[in-house]
Amino acid sequence: MSGTGERTRRLIERLENAEIPIDSHISAAMQSVEISDFTDYDLEPFWYDRPLVFLETSKGGVKTISAPHMIATMLHHLELSPGQEVLILGAKGGYIATLIAHIVGPEGGVVVVDPSREVVDYVRDRLNPVAQTHTVRVRKMRQLNHCPPQLPEPLDRVLVTGSLEELPHWLTSRMSDGGFSIAPIGGRYSQHLMKLERVGTDWLETNLGGVLFGPVDIADTEPEPLSAQTLAELLRESAILGQEVGIIDNETIERLNNLATSLESLPDDLQSLPEPSGLEDEPPWAFDSEMWLDEAHPVADLLSSEMDWLSDVWPILITLVDIRLLQPGHPDADEQDGQVGGFGRHGDLVP
Repeated sequence: MSGTGERTRRLIERLENAEIPIDSHISAAMQSVEISDFTDYDLEPFWYDRPLVFLETSKGGVKTISAPHMIATMLHHLELSPGQEVLILGAKGGYIATLIAHIVGPEGGVVVVDPSREVVDYVRDRLNPVAQTHTVRVRKMRQLNHCPPQLPEPLDRVLVTGSLEELPHWLTSRMSDGGFSIAPIGGRYSQHLMKLERVGTDWLETNLGGVLFGPVDIADTEPEPLSAQTLAELLRESAILGQEVGIIDNETIERLNNLATSLESLPDDLQSLPEPSGLEDEPPWAFDSEMWLDEAHPVADLLSSEMDWLSDVWPILITLVDIRLLQPGHPDADEQDGQVGGFGRHGDLVP
């Protein structure tokens, strides 16, 4: 067995010990498909059950192959079998598509759709030398709310590999009766992995747990200028997370949402604000809540007016959106502080 093959075997064993659902078909696929065929980056994060970068853009956008425990979890919930046609929204470097092609076999098929030309070209290039990719087709879509060309119809299985607020209409309208999607539904900083199944004219929703995925489109991972809008989104997402885990009281949740509304109501020409010195490459929540109190800017005025309660809750907000990711397949998982078996939040962007 090759070195990567042995490391894959040990990784699968750790995931199984952590009670991640891996049946014989998923295990065989993971041991048959070489992860190194889909990225030129260091593979070490993958063996430590972390997301693995496969592409970076010139503008700072990053896309990753999901952490192994999340890959296994998504494949488990797809309930795959030979002969199925599967749609994947979000390319993931071609690795997940190849795993699924291995499971559904030559009588089945996989269609991968992605809005990024750079990602599509990358995946096609990576799939060419890999066995069994005659069952994988890659399509460039114009944008997320426009139907890609030449889709199989009806759709029986759909895997969405990036965060969405809701499934696009072109997808739901083509879902077969009894067909379903597995998708991370929610906002930028928090989602729930949902099974959305069509039963006649109704939809059954099953919440499979909290996750943290990056967006489908790599362009949406490129750093944004700090603005009132990004701060408002942070406050709203933190209010939702804080309520879910019961660590923010109702009064503070209302204040967070009211402050978010005030930030969103600023005129467009006052939305952007100067980048704090030394934090140009940091996410929008990385700053100190008091750093602009001496600045002559409407955002600073809003923050200053709420500082009597905001300064106390700010560390909690940072903790909520900078969640320590579960890595049940990490070689030292049993020794990690707070580590538990099973499936939890998943970082789909490089921390």
